[in-house]
Amino acid sequence: MAMAVELTTLELSSKTGRGEACQRWEAEMVQTYVPLAVDIDPELPFFGRVVTGSLADTADFRMTALEGRNQEFRRSKSHIARSDEQYLLASIQTKGRARLNQDGRSALILPGEMTFFDTSRPYRWSEGASFEQVVVQVPIRLLREQPGLGQGEFPTAITIPAASAAGVVAGFFRNLARIRAVSPDQAEVLSAGALDLFGSAVSLAAGDRPIDVPADAFNREHVLAFLRDHYTDPDLTVDEVAHACYISRRSLFRIFDGTSESLNTTLRRMRVRHAKILLARDRSRLPAAVAFDSGFASERNFYRVFHEETGMTPGEYRQAHLG
Repeated sequence: MAMAVELTTLELSSKTGRGEACQRWEAEMVQTYVPLAVDIDPELPFFGRVVTGSLADTADFRMTALEGRNQEFRRSKSHIARSDEQYLLASIQTKGRARLNQDGRSALILPGEMTFFDTSRPYRWSEGASFEQVVVQVPIRLLREQPGLGQGEFPTAITIPAASAAGVVAGFFRNLARIRAVSPDQAEVLSAGALDLFGSAVSLAAGDRPIDVPADAFNREHVLAFLRDHYTDPDLTVDEVAHACYISRRSLFRIFDGTSESLNTTLRRMRVRHAKILLARDRSRLPAAVAFDSGFASERNFYRVFHEETGMTPGEYRQAHLG
């Protein structure tokens, strides 16, 4: 298993948008991304929080969870002139709204939606009063090495809906950020194919078909996104998963070949993870109810699988984790 990367976290706030906290925040944004300016309303309360770290053992390929209030970001030609490296960034909105202006286009981004922006050209982010984003940052030189991305302009300042094909990749990174917050080692394993998925999303957003994405990475993430939404259904079948993801049953099993977990193991662990949450949260909920609410077809199957995954019975786990 890969070693979890070290995450850097900073949280700052002040009663007004003046003073040392705001200056420190702008310096942190420059350090995290690229030279830019942060415009903070001097009369309103200020808040900023950032959690950042590299992905897939690649120092310049990074993912950031960003929160803030009452601020805007802009990058000018003078900022660009001070940059040694240029990046393509994907911003995935998780709360609030934001508007990106770049290349003569303006994109309003709502929760679940994504957009791309290129640091080699000026841009401006107009954030709402309160916002949360997951931002994925890839050096352009790395992207140019991806199949099909060697030339041409990137699809900047366009709104990518959550329900679109490229939106599936946005969902992957949104969930990866959530997992990384509680289990960095597991997130590091999941990020192994993240660069290929990012390149696939760029191609899809540009209107091109992804070329030679290794190991069916895009289709696999589509399946994982469907499982995350439906794993609590005890009647879920392999045929239903394949049909919903527009692939054959054979292809469904093939895209998990060579990975650390089979399709069945992935589904089982999602259900066990959900059962853990229910057991620790509510002492009065009967194990049978936990089983069915987590997607297990029977209480007996629940006990067997839970013990195999955790080394404990549901009752032992509950006793160990109740506050």
